[in-house]
Amino acid sequence: MNINTLVGDIYTTLEGKAPYWGFSSLDLTSSLQEVYKKSNTIKERPPKTLYFSEIGDPCPRKLHYRFNSPHLAEKHDGNTLIKFFYGNMLEDFVLAVTEGAGHEVTSRQGRATLELDDGWKVTGKIDAVIDGVLVDVKSTTKYGEEKFKHGLVDDPFGYALQLGGYAVALGHTSAGFLTIQKELGHLGWYPITVDKKKVMSGAHAAVKAVTSDITELPRLDPVPQSKTSKNMKLCTSCGYCPYKKQCWPEMRTFLYSNGPEFLVKVVDVPRVMEVSK
Repeated sequence: MNINTLVGDIYTTLEGKAPYWGFSSLDLTSSLQEVYKKSNTIKERPPKTLYFSEIGDPCPRKLHYRFNSPHLAEKHDGNTLIKFFYGNMLEDFVLAVTEGAGHEVTSRQGRATLELDDGWKVTGKIDAVIDGVLVDVKSTTKYGEEKFKHGLVDDPFGYALQLGGYAVALGHTSAGFLTIQKELGHLGWYPITVDKKKVMSGAHAAVKAVTSDITELPRLDPVPQSKTSKNMKLCTSCGYCPYKKQCWPEMRTFLYSNGPEFLVKVVDVPRVMEVSK
């Protein structure tokens, strides 16, 4: 082994590639082992079952692929697995400190299920109930926290409907997000309005998405690459989608210093490296 290969070896281990097959056997505490499993486990979906994390997603095509063709999803790279792992650790840490501060923390990872028509259901596990209030703990960035501050009007991952769904299923009338900002450690509390009508509408729309023909489902609109650019790129939701190559075969990926950008209309070719298809 050589120190010069360390970073690549860590990523390879996380990704479970030969000659390193994951780190489930490494010397981690039991709590870290559980966090890793939660970050890197693919669930087998029961029939006619959706998850609360899916019903608020703005893209019906993504849900269709996820339900009907999960094998087409891009595999998570080592960077992404570290990000998920770190986020789960922070969330567990916040709940532990909450309990240590004297607040009542109950129903951690409790199951919530919402029964729909024709045998369909939406299910998932909550983070916790704190002092009688349903709480979802979210690790976020400074940029992401601004979305919570503005009531998740811009909610590309459907967080509000997910939490509202948990609340409706469990009969809670009050719920909110407890956030921790990754860069500076700022904590925030952001309550939401539980809207049963909106939750049920989202759940039925999700069932329709997974049972429709993929050609009937629209793609989300691309957005300008910048205020002055003539190029168009994938929106935030599409940019993080593991099925974007299926939806956007014309997509071109360019590597900027702050990360990749996925362009679907290139008028002016960027002066940065392009990833070969």
